Amino acid sequence: MLNDFRFMVDTQFIFGHGAHRSCGTELAGKETKKVLICHDSGPFLYDSGLLQQIKDDFSAAGVTPYELPGVVPNPRLSLVREGIDLCRREGIDWVLGLGGGSSIDTAKAVACGVPYEGDVWDFFEGKAKIQKALPVAVILTCPATGSESGAVSVINNSDIHVKALTSSDLIRPRVAFMNPELSLSLPPYTTACGVVDMFSHIMERYFSDSDEINTIDYMAEGLMKSVVQFGRRVHQNPGDYAARAEIMWIGTVAHNNTVGVGRNQDWSAHNIANELSALYDVPHGATLSIITPYWMQYVYKAHLWRFERFAEVVFGIPHGDDPEVTALAGIDACTAFFRELGMPTCFSENRVEIPTDRLEEMSRTASKAFGSDTIGSFMPLKYEDILAIFKAAAK
Repeated sequence: MLNDFRFMVDTQFIFGHGAHRSCGTELAGKETKKVLICHDSGPFLYDSGLLQQIKDDFSAAGVTPYELPGVVPNPRLSLVREGIDLCRREGIDWVLGLGGGSSIDTAKAVACGVPYEGDVWDFFEGKAKIQKALPVAVILTCPATGSESGAVSVINNSDIHVKALTSSDLIRPRVAFMNPELSLSLPPYTTACGVVDMFSHIMERYFSDSDEINTIDYMAEGLMKSVVQFGRRVHQNPGDYAARAEIMWIGTVAHNNTVGVGRNQDWSAHNIANELSALYDVPHGATLSIITPYWMQYVYKAHLWRFERFAEVVFGIPHGDDPEVTALAGIDACTAFFRELGMPTCFSENRVEIPTDRLEEMSRTASKAFGSDTIGSFMPLKYEDILAIFKAAAK
């Protein structure tokens, strides 16, 4: 049964060819005077002329652009603090994330930190709740996290090696400019990381201890099938605009909670994977492709019917006499899909080489992620369970 819920996505989407060229006029129409552009300083922004074009569009519309360059994967708290200081000093009234999830999450963290009298990290430690924030906009170039319409910001405090999140509708972007053309030149590995991330966002909501909710289940299954179909197409033909457009929109719907309403959600695979990012700075999508198969193998018996359904509907595995055989075949198919994209599925595979000497430490930290001694709802996991998953992946 569909549980009671409240849900709002207050994001204006401007999608399609040349969508980003309206950023100046759109924000000027919202009485914007000064905008901070958070970006990664990547060569593409300069070589393509995109960054200068965006700045020119703002200037032509009467909006003064400022920059916060240097965003990195697993975005850093130190840069967020720099952005907060810059906004306060210059009286900036909008923050824009240019790029993918790291730039967007940086923009969100800056936006909520500016009006707050304490340290912005208080929000991520749960010591304070967001009461005010500057409005946030997005120009998306790297579909992955769905942060362009999500209410969450994830930031890495590298001083203490903790990656944490905060959530509020006040930091959900007001407007997202989404031009799939800007993603055509993304490297295959970056694209694959994004595909895995959006697939995982759907799985965290789909693998629930809630009973069957047909409407939401059908939507989630359709999205996962689409990720597999168009993820393969983009991997085989990076210049396929139609496939890029599908992937860009799937990433948005996967994480704005459209397929998460009315049900319990899990998020244990994400919390376990985040430890690898926090300690070793492994890209988020790669940590998920490493941890997810072993999480699935560890928990599938808790609600066997759902894994059987996942195998049949998402990967087209024929229904057999033994539900467990079908479920395991689905897990194998999911793992094979990650490998097909060139993603790692263990600690020492495809671009990663993760040490195995801090498994206990990571397990202890992950087990406290939800403020108790367990994480997840599909099958609540304690320290010993998390350590077993890490040990299975550490090969």
